[in-house]
Amino acid sequence: MDPFSFHEEVARAWLTELVVAYEVDASFGGDVSEYSTDSPPIGMAWDPRQPGEEDGVSLLVKAAQTAGVIGNPGETTITFEFVDDGDEGVYRWLLDIVDPSPLKVATLSEAMAVLGEPDLNRAGIEAAVAVLREAVQAANHLAHQLSDYIEASIERGGN
Repeated sequence: MDPFSFHEEVARAWLTELVVAYEVDASFGGDVSEYSTDSPPIGMAWDPRQPGEEDGVSLLVKAAQTAGVIGNPGETTITFEFVDDGDEGVYRWLLDIVDPSPLKVATLSEAMAVLGEPDLNRAGIEAAVAVLREAVQAANHLAHQLSDYIEASIERGGN
């Protein structure tokens, strides 16, 4: 399987447009910009680790793949999944493979506090870039693990 790719320069330009559209929409009460409800709600102060921002992270990763900011190999996508654990919540990354047959592989769950390089305390575009970078790293890690598993299975005489 070819690796996922992250086009950071393209991402920054794309995110700048999203942030401007979001901020204009927020400032003027909507219908002023091309911001839509399907767009990730990324503003200048956006912090993906804050409560209630889980849907924004999910929309961001999905939109980045649609826009070509994240390059997907074939019919494969990476998805963000949030699980409310009654505390701060946890998340995991899901690698969805469509072809040759449907398969979903997941990372272990992590606390929301560690999403997107939290030590650097980023917000807005920088936080979004960190999340997208993490999504691509998780996708490639899962694909590599799956490849290793298949190779080991074949070596042992499995199908």
